[in-house]
Amino acid sequence: MNVLKVFIADDHELVRYALRMLLEDEPGVDVVGESPDGEGAVAAVADGGIDLVLLDLRMPGIGGIEACRQIKEARPEVYVLVLTSFDDDDEVFGVLAAGAGGYILKDTRPDLVVQAVRAIAEGQAVFDSKIAARVISGKTDSEESPGAELMALLSDREVEVLRLIAKGMSNKEIARALWIGEATVKTHVSHLLHKMGTGDRTQAVLMAIQAGLVDSGIAE
Repeated sequence: MNVLKVFIADDHELVRYALRMLLEDEPGVDVVGESPDGEGAVAAVADGGIDLVLLDLRMPGIGGIEACRQIKEARPEVYVLVLTSFDDDDEVFGVLAAGAGGYILKDTRPDLVVQAVRAIAEGQAVFDSKIAARVISGKTDSEESPGAELMALLSDREVEVLRLIAKGMSNKEIARALWIGEATVKTHVSHLLHKMGTGDRTQAVLMAIQAGLVDSGIAE
């Protein structure tokens, strides 16, 4: 079994300790380091040997958005899961645009933190439903929703696939849910990403959430 190597970056020592204790009890997960700031996370990732970074959104120094950007620029293969709070919701879309795979609230239940870490490591998008609802409502109050335009762009089957991606399903799970072959799912995913102008599943889900086309989240 491959071991998932995790790095924790948070300026609160108690948060780092709690996350480390939680994840070190999980089979196949190894916490390989931690830092109280974004610079430490960027430096650690540059050295190699890290698969996933749990990254606080607000930290001293460069902060979560810039740290995420530098991490993905240096090591695109490294997954980034952002830790955030309701007070940070204005910055959530910024860190997702920087390449994060999703975000969870700091008070998320321990079992859902583990679920989110494993989902991100499998290439799935993870969005906390409570904070997503606040961010989306703030966007749609001031901007015309592009949902109709997106619906017109995608076929009915592609919309179905996109909604299942937003639920965190893998291609194999989508194939089972829709009673189609996994190769067919891959084709639909490729087509919808091309039509949406992104090569990234997370960014496609983000666009769909902003458009009001899909619901968000793993967590309650």
